[in-house]
Amino acid sequence: MDMVKAEGLTYEYIKTIETDHGTEEEKVLALNHLDITVEKGSFIAVLGHNGSGKSTFAKHINALVKPTKGTIWVNGFDTNQEELVWDIRQSAGMVFQNPDNQLVATVVEEDIAFGPENLGVPPKEIRKRVDEALATVGMSEYTTHSPNRLSGGQKQRMAIAGVLAMKPDCIVLDEPTAMLDPVGRKEVMQTILRLNKEEGITMILITHYMDEAAMADDVYVIDDGNLVMHGTPKEIFSEVEQMKHYGLDVPQVTEVAYELRKQGIDIPKDILTVEEMVGAICRLK
Repeated sequence: MDMVKAEGLTYEYIKTIETDHGTEEEKVLALNHLDITVEKGSFIAVLGHNGSGKSTFAKHINALVKPTKGTIWVNGFDTNQEELVWDIRQSAGMVFQNPDNQLVATVVEEDIAFGPENLGVPPKEIRKRVDEALATVGMSEYTTHSPNRLSGGQKQRMAIAGVLAMKPDCIVLDEPTAMLDPVGRKEVMQTILRLNKEEGITMILITHYMDEAAMADDVYVIDDGNLVMHGTPKEIFSEVEQMKHYGLDVPQVTEVAYELRKQGIDIPKDILTVEEMVGAICRLK
């Protein structure tokens, strides 16, 4: 069954620009007839340069914005129907780039409880959800801590726990590691992978880190509001020149394989990991 299905998804907005003659309004096409299907339990990555429309797509999944044209269904719910907004947001939770923007309380456990409380969940069930969510992201020992004393990676895992306590089927993560150091990035990605593989939660990751996208089941590339590439990480990243055309990089080891192939060395073009590169080099002997 599909967790997210977009058909002809189009979004336009009006932007005010300054000109020599004053201010003028300009229509901007942020998404242009996107067709995207995300199966339940999958992990997909969405790539694109800044301003490509990838974050706008993410906001549609949580019904933060509505399509200008076309339709997007989340867990079978049409986001165009106002009366279904709560069902949609319970189905798909959202984690943003800056975890500080999602923290609302002065104690970790109170922050995690905020969402379920607003849903009217009974106190005993809230306690259970808070404990389970913190355990799932490896933060149980920080239950009574102040969020201000946590590292960036811990804050982001806490934000994920806050979403988990709402019991969503899907989590949309809009560049969740962009403000983190390498240690924090690793913590968050390990959490995302574990939730997907062990809990079966659908993960939709908006990112500009290619090594993160390489961990996904499927990759979508959006360029100026258009869906321009779709495939497995190996299929997408093996097209090095096409990715560069869209202003994107590929994982470092894939770039090395690309350069070696240009030198006439018989290395597979779809290498994604150091282990694969070592194996390929060993086979050359």
